[in-house]
Amino acid sequence: MTIKQFLHSKIFRCIVVLLCIALVSGGLLAILNDLWAVDEAELIQRGVKSVCSNGEQVVSYKNLSIEYNKGVIQQKILLDSGDYLIKSQGKEGFQKGTVTVYILAHFENSEYVNITKIAVADYASSQTLMSKITDAGLAKVAENPNINPGEIAAGATYSSTAIKNAVNVTLEYIQDGLPEEA
Repeated sequence: MTIKQFLHSKIFRCIVVLLCIALVSGGLLAILNDLWAVDEAELIQRGVKSVCSNGEQVVSYKNLSIEYNKGVIQQKILLDSGDYLIKSQGKEGFQKGTVTVYILAHFENSEYVNITKIAVADYASSQTLMSKITDAGLAKVAENPNINPGEIAAGATYSSTAIKNAVNVTLEYIQDGLPEEA
């Protein structure tokens, strides 16, 4: 087959059509991604709304990546109430998956008092039983971080373990004095 024959063949036309489709689709995806992108400030505000009910405002925040044995501290958000909202990822979920939670830590006179609320921010797709995790189960973890994972949600023991690990990592982080290292 000569070059001239190839340029007039059905195969060449199919390749050209597929390349045009790919270029147009890629361009549209890039444009739509820019239009619907969510900036970091909006993501932080969504996290605050998921946990706080009194309309607290963000004073400052710091993105972190502090590794602990069973999890990672990802973000520290100081609220105008003096409390901290800490985004923490717990390890050891189902199939070695992770669960990321927002934890509202109550402080009085710059001293840690307790965890007042927990909300799930994200989880690995392998955590198939996350629907069993309820607000009541999360409240149990807030009251008792050493709770048996089976008491958080029956049947979702591994996901509950990841949540419990996220809470315990947060408590360890607070005990370390809320360091800034990233």
